[in-house]
Amino acid sequence: MIMGDTCTRGCRFCSVKTSPRPPPLDPEEPANTAEAISRWNVDYIVITSVDRDDLPDGGASHIAETIHQIKRRKPSILVESLVPDFQGDEKSIAEVVNAAPEVYAHNLETVESLQRSVR
Repeated sequence: MIMGDTCTRGCRFCSVKTSPRPPPLDPEEPANTAEAISRWNVDYIVITSVDRDDLPDGGASHIAETIHQIKRRKPSILVESLVPDFQGDEKSIAEVVNAAPEVYAHNLETVESLQRSVR
């Protein structure tokens, strides 16, 4: 999970701590994350994050840079990016898509009574 340990949302089903003003992003995180992953003996990695509604792009550039850094260090790795909704901002979505993860994923949450029909 990247972009810190504090989410700007307070979803009832989640145990991640929340704050409307989380700490700033670590600018070294994309490189540090990629360096660590490059040492692991894995062929597939899932990168997920907290929601960062406090950032103009929702953290899309940070996620994209993390993907670029991972692929620079280990070109053969397959990357799945499990992303926030970016509040529907198409530019933010495109930024992550253009970083070329093999899988662009997003969780959809719904009430229990609708789960069968949504699936």
